[in-house]
Amino acid sequence: MGTGYEVENTGGKFTVRNKLTGQSHGTFLYMHAVQDVIHKLPDAVAPKRARKSDGTLKGDDPATPEVNEAWKGGKAPKKKAAKKRKAPAKKKK
Repeated sequence: MGTGYEVENTGGKFTVRNKLTGQSHGTFLYMHAVQDVIHKLPDAVAPKRARKSDGTLKGDDPATPEVNEAWKGGKAPKKKAAKKRKAPAKKKK
């Protein structure tokens, strides 16, 4: 029933995104269309690492750049941006 999605309002258009992966599921003009899409989407599932038959983690094969074998579904999750740090305050004399 479509849990795990967020709606962004950019310039009068609504964009539906998966909260976990950041993948876009479309841009719409009307909120009722967004609600219909979210209702039809499956629940968002966090990406999981692929495992070998003995239970150890699989690695990615560099020979296949379009598929990432280390993750189920063949696509790695997007990396989160590092938080920007503020410069330390200058000391007053």
